[in-house]
Amino acid sequence: MATDTGKAKQLPREQVHAAPLIINLGCGVKTSDLCINVDWSIYIILKQNQWLLPLVAPLIGHYRAERVKGMRGKTISHDLKKGIPFPTNSADAVYHSHLMEHIDRDAVIVFQKEICRVLKPGGVQRLCIPDLEQLVSDYSKSLAADDLTREASLRHDILVAEILEQSVRRTPAGAKGQSALRIWLENLLLGDARKRGETHQWMWDRVNVRAVLMDAGFTDVSVRSYDVSDIEGWQQTGLERTSDGREYRPKSLYVECKKPTNS
Repeated sequence: MATDTGKAKQLPREQVHAAPLIINLGCGVKTSDLCINVDWSIYIILKQNQWLLPLVAPLIGHYRAERVKGMRGKTISHDLKKGIPFPTNSADAVYHSHLMEHIDRDAVIVFQKEICRVLKPGGVQRLCIPDLEQLVSDYSKSLAADDLTREASLRHDILVAEILEQSVRRTPAGAKGQSALRIWLENLLLGDARKRGETHQWMWDRVNVRAVLMDAGFTDVSVRSYDVSDIEGWQQTGLERTSDGREYRPKSLYVECKKPTNS
């Protein structure tokens, strides 16, 4: 994941998706055929070159290979450190899920200003991030309910991990349950969790996220639920639902904001 951003190499206008254009940043394997999906990961490379998939499936595992096969829509392989590869005032909406917490805190404002640049006046940004407020609330409730048993201690430690584990771990999430040899090979080719950009650099709640959005030039900052949005046709993208219709990222904070119409 990007930790800083710069001026992007923009796509020619004829390559820009017809309106409404929804850009799905840092998509991973969660893509939609109603969006242009942008990421800088091996999954995008495999989606664009599916002949490679049988060759690497033994390395990445069956589950991840099947997730790649299930990817839909137009994809762009692009390093977001170089900005967002779309013209100014070109997008109707920009979406990103569990991405911003991976960006260095000092670089977040640059990232947000870049999103504001590519949005049309009146365009919507929707972001989904781990909700620090909810995580801390669950932690506090666990403290209050402690009954001094070992089982309570173990349950409580899981809640501590939900706040801290992804900031400190070195083993990538997808490597859990794999053999030591496979983990070694993956780390050799792709680097550990930190080099892959999996670790959290900051945590956000409904209060501190508001300031960075306003400082980047956005207005109408509001908290939403996973199934409510101002983005036209949002529910049809399927980006925040599982295949059976449940919330894809529980314990998340959903926020929307708009680029001023006079921009």
